[in-house]
Amino acid sequence: MVTTPTKPTPAKPNLPPAQITPKAKKTASAQTTSQPIKQSEEETIEKEDDSILEEQVLGIPKRRSRGLTSVEEAPESTPESPTTSSKAMEIIEATKARASANATVEQKQKTSNSTPLKPAKPRRRPTPQFQPATKEKRLDRSRHMEYKYEVRGLLKEIDVAEEYHSSLLGSIWAKGERQTAQDAKQFIFDKQNEGIIDDAQAEKLISVVDDYTIRR
Repeated sequence: MVTTPTKPTPAKPNLPPAQITPKAKKTASAQTTSQPIKQSEEETIEKEDDSILEEQVLGIPKRRSRGLTSVEEAPESTPESPTTSSKAMEIIEATKARASANATVEQKQKTSNSTPLKPAKPRRRPTPQFQPATKEKRLDRSRHMEYKYEVRGLLKEIDVAEEYHSSLLGSIWAKGERQTAQDAKQFIFDKQNEGIIDDAQAEKLISVVDDYTIRR
């Protein structure tokens, strides 16, 4: 059997590398670098617009960072409101109860004041229990000093013993001024019966009693 010789496949010719000019390299590199710069600028502009809108809506101005990393501030701990103790609650309840009681009392006073008062009946004057003393013949009280001077001189004049002057002077006036003139005369008669004074002296003293006697 006759074998036919195979034809070898022709090898591809090695093409020379494309020669790139340095000007083309610069333009290509400039295009590649300009694309990310534009993207970053657009992103920053969008962020600034968002921050401005946020400031206008919330009214909170934000500080622009200077390229430093922002330090997260710890949230301020809000002071917890102190829980009211049981004693304070009791005091509050007591004041509320007192206020409500005062309000009810004031309301009652208003209602009581609004009711018309009845006119008070005129009081009758009580009748006097004592009866006025009946008018009797007594020695004039306003002439007491005059009586003392006159009777003292009379006792010396009619020679009555000096040891009886004060008793006769005081007793005659007391009985005649507080009781009656007749009681004063009776006292003179008693002293006459005792022998302290005689008849003439008794008549002189009785005449003095009659001179100072009035009806009262």
